[in-house]
Amino acid sequence: MGSFDVHRVNFFSPELLSIQCMVVENETQKLAVGRSNASIEIWDVSYKPHIDRTLICDSSVEGLAWYNGRLFSCSANGTVTEHDLHSLSPLYNKTVTSGSCWCIAIHKDSGRLAAGTQDGYINIFEITSDGLTYDRLLDKQEGKIICISWDSSGEWLVTGSINALRIYSRRSGHALHKLPTGQSETIVSSIAVTNDFTIISADSRGKLCFWDGNKGTNIANHQALKSIALTVCLDESQTKVYCSGVDPLIVCYELIAMKSDMSVECNKWVRSVQLVAHTVEVRSLVHFKGKLFSGGIDGYLSVSSYPPKHMVKYPPLMSSAISLASDARYVLMLHSSHLDVWYLGDKHKYENKLSKLVTIKYSKNDYVRCSAISPDGTWIVYSTEAKLKIFSLIMDSVTCEPMIKKTGIQPVDCDVSTQLAFSSDSKYLWFATKHENTLVCLEMSHKFDLSTKYCIDTSPYFKDLIHLLEVSKWNKYVVAADRKSNIVVFNEGKHYCTLPKYHCSPTSMKIHPTTENLVVAYANRNVVEYSLSRREYTDFSEQLFLNPPPELINRSFPINCITFDATRNDSIIFSDDNTICVLTKDENNSKDPEKKIKKLDSKPIKFSLKIIQNYENSRHPQVDDVLKNCKLTRLTVCELANEPEISSGSYHKMLTEID
Repeated sequence: MGSFDVHRVNFFSPELLSIQCMVVENETQKLAVGRSNASIEIWDVSYKPHIDRTLICDSSVEGLAWYNGRLFSCSANGTVTEHDLHSLSPLYNKTVTSGSCWCIAIHKDSGRLAAGTQDGYINIFEITSDGLTYDRLLDKQEGKIICISWDSSGEWLVTGSINALRIYSRRSGHALHKLPTGQSETIVSSIAVTNDFTIISADSRGKLCFWDGNKGTNIANHQALKSIALTVCLDESQTKVYCSGVDPLIVCYELIAMKSDMSVECNKWVRSVQLVAHTVEVRSLVHFKGKLFSGGIDGYLSVSSYPPKHMVKYPPLMSSAISLASDARYVLMLHSSHLDVWYLGDKHKYENKLSKLVTIKYSKNDYVRCSAISPDGTWIVYSTEAKLKIFSLIMDSVTCEPMIKKTGIQPVDCDVSTQLAFSSDSKYLWFATKHENTLVCLEMSHKFDLSTKYCIDTSPYFKDLIHLLEVSKWNKYVVAADRKSNIVVFNEGKHYCTLPKYHCSPTSMKIHPTTENLVVAYANRNVVEYSLSRREYTDFSEQLFLNPPPELINRSFPINCITFDATRNDSIIFSDDNTICVLTKDENNSKDPEKKIKKLDSKPIKFSLKIIQNYENSRHPQVDDVLKNCKLTRLTVCELANEPEISSGSYHKMLTEID
């Protein structure tokens, strides 16, 4: 591997949005995370947790529930919404009676959804293939319903509100029991119900209370936290309960079989381990497959397990948050309300200091799904939920000031996009449309007469949204991948080949600029190398797949970026959220090419693996071969950090969109 100058782009400071609620579905192994900006992230937690897709809601997300792969949410505007996971848009809204809807719960066996409202009403809906059908309205209670849960039979509903819990009969619609919390005002924040109808509640006193749902009596109270408890959850065996809140300590209580004085065996909830996964308020807990998922004000998704004690924190960052223009040495950064274009400084030339060139502002209501900058830095593209927007960025040859202009006329094929990719010569823009399920190639021109070169119908090849898109050098091959692990290669606008399907989704891929080999990393961190010219896996790929290095596989984060060493063809650079891995092949130990029968016990191809772990929350490492004359390459690493002040001598232009 060649020597590198490491350029730490540590001024990227995106807004970290707090987690409001979470829910997991066992069958699809998808975790839905509701955030404070009215967005819902769908995380794939089947292997290494990563963001699968992001949904945008019309109003706040107060509660979430899964039903057979269908996702429902409730909001403060008094609606229950089902979301289309393919179009990433709401399917329909159902208005509840009456006021804001603060919580929902689904009983999967009966297919019924219960929604609790501001005015104390419980709305029951039946879930059908066509949507939600109104079933009944239960008796009104005093005060708003903060939390709600079904029992295992689907005959009883438990609600939490101010100063009391209530148990309702679904058939009669009446409250069977009212369970008071005490004399002082207490807000019941969260509840969980076991199969034997034990009700567990967390409240504003920091107490964890256990109730007998059959008798309507209190079993035990525990002072779990020093401050307000906001969330509680059970593990799959229902022998452990976790609690947290304003006091960010996560406390576990375990059901233990004990003998009384009369030698009668009984079960008792006893305080067990405690975890410190956050330093600020925790708002939601979910237990799935031996792992505890937690989230709150800090915006990080924390995954904890015990024993052994292990914790990983995942930042909520999409791969499209960073885009690099390697030829121009620009970096495009996506924020919640604007895009920034920075020029990277040069440590060998003091006059070429770091500077911000352009800021493109947009409305906070415009959610930007993806963005990209061309390698030569002359084109900036981003897609909102409404349209695709293209800008031209030119540096004035006299004043050296940036000039930016929005293209007013675009081809009819410019639909809302889910993925963007430029060719290496910046002459072509490829993008995957959200609605028409097509792959479009635009021929770029600074005369603003953009034309469509290719428009490919991808419906025969993909069953889900395209989430990865790569273009080879000189626009020869374009490779697209979806979440169903379909990876398809196109050549000159036509289908070229399809890679063998793997059992988990790809998280990153890249085409080598010289060998034209496609390197794909999957969610379990397995890596394959595919020869596009021969349409088959390389020998190195087969050996790497059969004998993966533990240092590469046994890491907690998925691979989110792949790049190459421009000085040699035998090195592959992988990165995740805190690690850079450099894999170097040993070509001297390759197998005999004349041997046609491959044996599993044959001597594997040797390779070396170097791990660099000095990058916390790194995004999009990229090798910039901009200094070819000096035979020097740069490794650019973008990290989360505080944004520095811009020097007074830097050129800075701002463009604010008014649509």
